[in-house]
Amino acid sequence: MADLAVIFQLMAIYIPIVGDFFRMPIFVVFAILVLRRNLYVGIMTMCVTWFILGVIIGPQYLIAPSLEMMGGLFLGVTMKYRWRHSLLLLSGVSCGAFAMYCLVLLFTIASGTPVDTFVHSLQRLYTALIFVANTLAARVGIGHWWQLQIYPMITALVTWALTYWWFSFYCVLWAAFWFMVLPIYSVTSSLVRLLGYDVRPFPGGRVGWWLERKRRRIVKLVIRRRLARARKAARREEQQEKQRVEV
Repeated sequence: MADLAVIFQLMAIYIPIVGDFFRMPIFVVFAILVLRRNLYVGIMTMCVTWFILGVIIGPQYLIAPSLEMMGGLFLGVTMKYRWRHSLLLLSGVSCGAFAMYCLVLLFTIASGTPVDTFVHSLQRLYTALIFVANTLAARVGIGHWWQLQIYPMITALVTWALTYWWFSFYCVLWAAFWFMVLPIYSVTSSLVRLLGYDVRPFPGGRVGWWLERKRRRIVKLVIRRRLARARKAARREEQQEKQRVEV
């Protein structure tokens, strides 16, 4: 299983454009390890994966795989003990955002870059975006409404966010992680259930029933199309064979 994780990580690094697609199976690999064995085996496999990746590609590339492997272990433990979806997602998003938050601050401090530089870069980005927004509002003809209604609200919100950047930065990461954790958990849960493990279906209830019904219809449609293509190909071969015999 550690070899599978290493293979998927190498594919994610060296395959261009679609390489990030192969990061998803890493979560599935470590979730299956915890479900099949236990957390201890998953942690030992993660250590072996760290060692192999460190030898092959260097320790500087171990940050993303570490998050993916720990995420897989977390999903395995929570699915094994059948956590509720709301608690699982909230815990995963909060812990993932906190881990990314700590890593960004750690690398900023380790690189010798002052934290004020990060805040100043956000201020310059805000100034550039406001300039573009003002120009577009004037071109469209809503410049007066923009300056009186929207611009003061945005300025007050951004000023507060830059003043308490340490909190607002975590809030931004927390919101962004929902768009990452939801598809990862959905795909991992579906694949684990296909492999025969008894975990909670996600999403459950009527939504899950509707999605499962749509999935079955799509699978049936794909199978029918493939069978139709196979029949057409067989008929063409029969016709060609008849023509050869006649000739």
